[in-house]
Amino acid sequence: MFAPYEIEYEGRRYFGNVSLREFHIFDYDGNAYLVDVESLTARPVSPRLAVMIGHAASACGGLVPASVVEALRGLKLIEGLDDDRPETPPEVAPGSEAKAAPGKAEFPIANMALFLAQECNMRCVYCYGDGGGYAGEGLMSEETALRAVDWLMENSGSAPKVNIGFFGGEPLLNFTLMRKIVPYARQKAQEKGKKLTFGMTTNGSLLSDEVITFIKDAEVQSLISFDGPPEVQNRQRPFKDGSGSYDRVHANVQKLREAVPHLSARATVYGDADPCMIKEGMARAGFATCYLALASPVLLNAPGTGPAPDGQSETMTQRMLAYNRKEIDELLAAIREKSIVKDSPPAMLSLMAEIISGQKRYYGCGVGKGMAAVSVTGDIYPCHRFAGLADMRLGNVADYRAGKLNDYHRAVVDHLPECRGCWARYYCGGGCSYHNKATTGDMHRPDVLACREKKAMFEGLIHVYCNLSEADREYVKEILKDLRQEDRRP
Repeated sequence: MFAPYEIEYEGRRYFGNVSLREFHIFDYDGNAYLVDVESLTARPVSPRLAVMIGHAASACGGLVPASVVEALRGLKLIEGLDDDRPETPPEVAPGSEAKAAPGKAEFPIANMALFLAQECNMRCVYCYGDGGGYAGEGLMSEETALRAVDWLMENSGSAPKVNIGFFGGEPLLNFTLMRKIVPYARQKAQEKGKKLTFGMTTNGSLLSDEVITFIKDAEVQSLISFDGPPEVQNRQRPFKDGSGSYDRVHANVQKLREAVPHLSARATVYGDADPCMIKEGMARAGFATCYLALASPVLLNAPGTGPAPDGQSETMTQRMLAYNRKEIDELLAAIREKSIVKDSPPAMLSLMAEIISGQKRYYGCGVGKGMAAVSVTGDIYPCHRFAGLADMRLGNVADYRAGKLNDYHRAVVDHLPECRGCWARYYCGGGCSYHNKATTGDMHRPDVLACREKKAMFEGLIHVYCNLSEADREYVKEILKDLRQEDRRP
């Protein structure tokens, strides 16, 4: 890169070879915002300054007025000034490795999805698990389950905290085994000096009084799969015999709320369903935190990749854009009104935490790195969504050892061809590997429509952050601090 130079012409100073750091300017509700991609700093800018930045970026080595250069210097946008970035992206993202001993890198597995059942009593219309069977129906045996717990403890290395997520199919079809796993895993975690947490994803249809008591006593953080109002839940999540599931699930959720008041639910947006209507139905059912996501195409027993019928489409993307905008507006209002309940934070708040922290996200999630899924036969997959896909199998709990650098670790977002030039890459991390593979055929090549939705969401959250007063920001930081402290409880 040629060094910048300064000249004077007709009494005015100009600079040539001015190179700018990577940035993104966008408009939200008539206001312009500037994002420094590398430092993850964001600020509002005047329309005039936005135009000046655009002109300087398009100069391509041409002359830029000194007054513009000074404004750019004030924004720290001139390449090479106060720039301590590494010349090349990291091979493995910072924070993804723990040190077991001086000079020895360690890549532990700390989060395990345990398939207690590859069977389900529902037949959800969008199921990516082939009716819950994941190409191999059955219930996990006690021997396999306990060996999987041992495998997690052995392969978690120096990670201070581990999590076991009970998964299916419907995990409560094997509730007897769940009851045996919890005390065994606690004993093993205590021996290793690790904090242990439990989670469960369930359809909510088998929440008996005995199950609810166990969930409360064992502190199993439960996520209910629930698609909102009766007409949507019954159409999208029927029982195997075709009957609607809303009445039973809704009644069970009310019983569970008496024991665990602040429940979370996840809905899948599919077909012509309105996301806003789904969220309203979830809120009416009493869920404190609601997550919505578009259905992905199915890979198991599917002839190929690409959008599934009634899956992600331009129309549905537009609906999700409108829904996310509404959620963002409500988040801003809740922060200003100081009305956020710590035990039931809005789903958008976790993304706001990333905006506030300014920490880069190098991966979409822990797929194949910090997380793994174990099938009923003990086979290991990089995440629960890939279970049953032969080409995604990593090994078995009897012989597979994690802890070595693998291709999942190397898939830093800066290395991905479709992502490394995107302004939002450090907020996104490259997206969901399953959704990428299902829509484009490549885990590391994201879906265009999903990217559009995410980038619009991040722009909205940046808009929120830039419009918070100092008191508002301190309020949010205190809530996030409380949530982190809650997560660190022994």
